[in-house]
Amino acid sequence: MAASERLNILLIVNDQHRYDTLGCYGAPICRTPHIDALAARGVRFDAAYTPTSPCSPARAALFTGLYPHKNHVLYNGLVLNPEVPNLASELQKASYNLGYAGKWHVDRAHVPSEYGFEGKDFPGYGYPPGGGVIEGLRFGGARREPIPHYPEYLKAHGYEPPKVLEAFYGDNAGKLNQEMYALQSGSLETTFEYMVSEFAIELLRKFQGDYEREGKPFFLCVNFWGPHTPCLLPEEYYYMYPPEDIPEEPSFTETWDRKPRVQELYERFWGLSSGGWRSWREIIARYWGYVTMLDHLAGRIIDELEALGLAKNTVVIFTTDHGDMMGAHRLIEKGPFMYEQCYRLPLVIAHPACEAPGSVCEEFVYLHDLYPTFLEIAGLEPPAVPDSQSILENILGRPTPTGRESVYSVFHRQIFSFEQRMVRTRRYKFVFNASDFGELYDLQNDPWEMRNIADLPETKEIQEELMEMMRAHMVRLGDPLLREFDRIRYVY
Repeated sequence: MAASERLNILLIVNDQHRYDTLGCYGAPICRTPHIDALAARGVRFDAAYTPTSPCSPARAALFTGLYPHKNHVLYNGLVLNPEVPNLASELQKASYNLGYAGKWHVDRAHVPSEYGFEGKDFPGYGYPPGGGVIEGLRFGGARREPIPHYPEYLKAHGYEPPKVLEAFYGDNAGKLNQEMYALQSGSLETTFEYMVSEFAIELLRKFQGDYEREGKPFFLCVNFWGPHTPCLLPEEYYYMYPPEDIPEEPSFTETWDRKPRVQELYERFWGLSSGGWRSWREIIARYWGYVTMLDHLAGRIIDELEALGLAKNTVVIFTTDHGDMMGAHRLIEKGPFMYEQCYRLPLVIAHPACEAPGSVCEEFVYLHDLYPTFLEIAGLEPPAVPDSQSILENILGRPTPTGRESVYSVFHRQIFSFEQRMVRTRRYKFVFNASDFGELYDLQNDPWEMRNIADLPETKEIQEELMEMMRAHMVRLGDPLLREFDRIRYVY
């Protein structure tokens, strides 16, 4: 099959998935056989980055191919810029069927069906067990009305709603009202994540008919809510990884010396470190169990794709919106920090015409590069914008340079408002903190980003070089922080 033919696109997006929990990225304990198998027949991207975090900004960037200041979703809870094209508007022009299963969290004001997607709507964050569906679960707001799809799924299959059997909250449980992990009753089939895989398989079966009868391709986006905390798991996955087998994070000894104050405040906000590594490894064990459970569910969907005879005509992508600190620097999730665990992504893509199955691409790529790539796969002209570019040549396994010497990421707000910008080269990373001093890391000699070498006489030259590189990114993208950067950069 020629690479120029229009293909189906199956995009699987996990939520807050740290790249180094995948076997194909070197994870020694956590098991992900299905994503590893996908990498073996496609390309693993080793230098993929999110342009931003948290969830909504990253997902809006993927949906539009644009940075937050252009698509208007700077942080969770905002509304997408209606004047910019998006995956739905453009792929419909190419007569694609559009399917969406699971988490949305792109646009507060609209749901997938309003963009033309088939599937069940979960408005906003749309956490399925919220509203008291799972007895004993704090996360998701027990006082809210539940979104009906999960209770309807349980009832249709004759399953009893699960209950929380045990849970861990951390020192600030009363304030945050959120479990870090919880054991739920019932089998894997009773989980809301299994429900997402079922919805995805239903859409695949429906789209197969249109593909065979009319040659009408599909774009199916499958979105799991995990492994984002709380790690709500059935017994098999809850106990899958013994906590005592989990080695301590090399950056767990963080002292916050010469680090922005907001990072230490963030650690205190979550209140997870009073029990030391012994407490953290319990959280991580459940996170890894969640990762393996989602790998199994992704495998179900990919297996169905093959059973339907669609694999030979479908590009399959596995990725996430952003990573998770999960104990690195004693931090969790995402926030006012730009460490590798949060910004580097797993990105695995299997194209049926891949010329180098099992290869690794080391070019710098972005999550939102998928937007123009999908348009090119669909036979459309990718937009001529400075924000993103098609990586189809790289997906095909060809040694094609992206022309990037660095990546540029932004952060606006999560729990705390804190404007940040990051430029990362192969060796160095510089972080501009608009309301605190900057950070400079030598990733070759300090891969865990423990020693901030900004504002030292011996690093002045490289710091100035990276700041000029950052300014060039700001100018190219029209970053509204440019004026403030120019005003205060010389005090760094």
